[in-house]
Amino acid sequence: MKWLRHGQSTSAIGRPPGQAAPPSFLELFFDLAFILVFAQLSHDLVQNLTWDGAFQTLILLLTAWWAWVLTVWVTDLFNPRLPKIQIMVIAIMLGVMLMALVMPTAFETRALFFAGAYLAIHVARDGVLIPATRANRTVQARSVRVVFWHGLTSPLWIGGAIAQGHTQLVLWAAALVIEYVSATYGWPTPGLGRTALAARIFAGPHLHERHLQILVIAIGEMILGVGLRVVGGPFAFESVAAAVAAFVGALLVFQIYINRVRELVAGPSITLLEQTRRGILMSHSHLVMVAGIVVFATAADLAARDPLDRENVAWTIAVTGGPALFLLGSSLFDLVVRRSFRPRLIGMFVLLAIMPALHMLPMFTVLILIDVVLAATLVVELAVALPRSPSPSAQAAGGRSS
Repeated sequence: MKWLRHGQSTSAIGRPPGQAAPPSFLELFFDLAFILVFAQLSHDLVQNLTWDGAFQTLILLLTAWWAWVLTVWVTDLFNPRLPKIQIMVIAIMLGVMLMALVMPTAFETRALFFAGAYLAIHVARDGVLIPATRANRTVQARSVRVVFWHGLTSPLWIGGAIAQGHTQLVLWAAALVIEYVSATYGWPTPGLGRTALAARIFAGPHLHERHLQILVIAIGEMILGVGLRVVGGPFAFESVAAAVAAFVGALLVFQIYINRVRELVAGPSITLLEQTRRGILMSHSHLVMVAGIVVFATAADLAARDPLDRENVAWTIAVTGGPALFLLGSSLFDLVVRRSFRPRLIGMFVLLAIMPALHMLPMFTVLILIDVVLAATLVVELAVALPRSPSPSAQAAGGRSS
């Protein structure tokens, strides 16, 4: 805000280079809208646990996630404490809330409303940034490129909403593919080229804290959903056991994620170019983790509803696939920041290997077994990470050399 009071140009809305300020309160408040998003996604998948339902949920998740990612990148590049940026974030938050409200009918009667709210988010963002950065054509060109690509996908969003059915799925999926791929390559635009990799995001503590926040919100929604399911149903031993197992699973997921994550992110010093590349891949790896948590929350909700049910193939796939998907995303995150895989990948393969044998067991029992695998994965990772003390012979040799 001081920049504007001093009468400097609107190009000064950017963060000072190297600034590592923590997320503002408004940014954290913005993330709260995604409690409703994740709750709706999980609820919709509970109601339609089929391949079609899973694909629809994926489309909705990718749409909401893209709105979140672009907002995070904007507040990473620009000062989120300036009034115009704050107004923009609030307007986007309202758009996300409207998207979440109509998610249950986004592939039915309110498809046009959902698409309109999503497109309005991009209009609100770039409607602020383009005039605010007119004094700096290089910075302004970034937003113009984004507008160009969303202009290309807008007919797909509107056309899909009007067509509905499988045509809607195909058109919306195509729009998302175009948006994700174009962003990965810097939104190449005729006459403007593409945004240089090093100019896209600063990528550092701020960006990581924002991803940590959204992942915690996804885990929190899982606990909330299972708790409400138990409170609203018969207070039986099996339901309580399922709820406790879901809580333990959420705790393990969080611990697996947070385990040594500060060390991974801090690491040795790296160039801005490498930071940016990691920042882009960080968002993609967290998307996989969040998708796994949403699926895990769906399975936990079903287990709390009917803990003694068995021989449910769709549920078995969800309850093992959710944690496995999370472990995959977590392994990708490790690969991004350290270029190495960890025992989480082994845990993922163990979950997939035992999947066929689980559908004969009661749901709450399966949840407990999933927790055992997650706990074993965490224990093995902690054991591998323990510093090994030198052998007595090595110590003796060290003493002689000194």
